[in-house]
Amino acid sequence: MTIDQAALGRAVKAVVAAAHADDPAALYRAVMPPAGTDTPPAEATAWFGTLLIHLALTAAAASELEPGCPREAVSEWIGEVLGPLPTPALLRAADPGRIDHVEAVSAAADHSRYHEYTVDLIRVGLTDPDQAPDERGVDAHCAVTNDKKARITVMAMLGRLAAVPDGRG
Repeated sequence: MTIDQAALGRAVKAVVAAAHADDPAALYRAVMPPAGTDTPPAEATAWFGTLLIHLALTAAAASELEPGCPREAVSEWIGEVLGPLPTPALLRAADPGRIDHVEAVSAAADHSRYHEYTVDLIRVGLTDPDQAPDERGVDAHCAVTNDKKARITVMAMLGRLAAVPDGRG
């Protein structure tokens, strides 16, 4: 499958705009392959994987972090932009009638994992051209590409970390 670069560019801009607008419906539309639900599974996987890398590169470029910087620096930058990781208590407090302790603990663990995937993907974008990417970035790419919930969440996080299409950060 050859990925239409113009469509990919439009998708990156749409994901960033939807993430900054906190518009889940627009985000879901933005990540869809150009052929939508008619896209064969192998082509959809290639599309999602390529879009994920382009979002990571866009977020890395917006970070102003130095190539090869430590994971901790990337994680701190993400925390500064997106805020601290939610704790089970904060998640439960958001809707105590609907979210029980077990769900809150599970959601906090998921968010922590997505944060780590985002760190590793951004670090791919901060890899010096002469250096091989950290294997954690490759592993994160595979995990996110193959998990629908992780994919949309991490793409939204990367979109929020990227500069908005009209140049505002």
